[in-house]
Amino acid sequence: MAKKNQLTTADPIPYEEYERLLDRLHKDKDYSMEIYARLAFCTGCRASDVLHLRWEDIIDRRDHAVTEIKTGKTRKITFSPSVQKKMNELYETVGEPKADQLIFLSKRTGEPFTIQYINREIKRIKKKYRIKCDNFSTHSFRKTFGRYVYEKNNKSAESLLLLNQIFKHASLETTKIYLGLRQDEINGIYNSIQF
Repeated sequence: MAKKNQLTTADPIPYEEYERLLDRLHKDKDYSMEIYARLAFCTGCRASDVLHLRWEDIIDRRDHAVTEIKTGKTRKITFSPSVQKKMNELYETVGEPKADQLIFLSKRTGEPFTIQYINREIKRIKKKYRIKCDNFSTHSFRKTFGRYVYEKNNKSAESLLLLNQIFKHASLETTKIYLGLRQDEINGIYNSIQF
């Protein structure tokens, strides 16, 4: 588990690869991992927070306030109509469990799935679907969310400011490093050299 203020080594998944993964998980009826991948992405939350979500936190909800386990900070997550629709569809698909039930409930322990369990499942699906992501873990979805937002907003400074607030990073520099942008900028300098 990463220590406070320590950056993870997880990589974001290219968005097209993320969409392909969702499609394959759905076709293979691996709904638990599909729901995890969708919620971890659309909330931008860490695995520890996603794994503690209950159905009532997302079904027929426009938003949800999350108090992050790692930081103790609270933030409001808004669910777009598209996210609401997809989550409602998946809720019906899995048999409409009780609203107060954990979404990621281990039937064996009665507790939320562990991060270690989800990471084992991620290794399994990486191999099964040949996912193109070197360091693929629970945190990859959060980073994919960040890169998606940054790129969808034309790599704007404003999007970095907003992501900094969403992720609750101490500085913009941390957000840039977190998203892998600093390395992209460094690579750009080296790639600009011509003889």
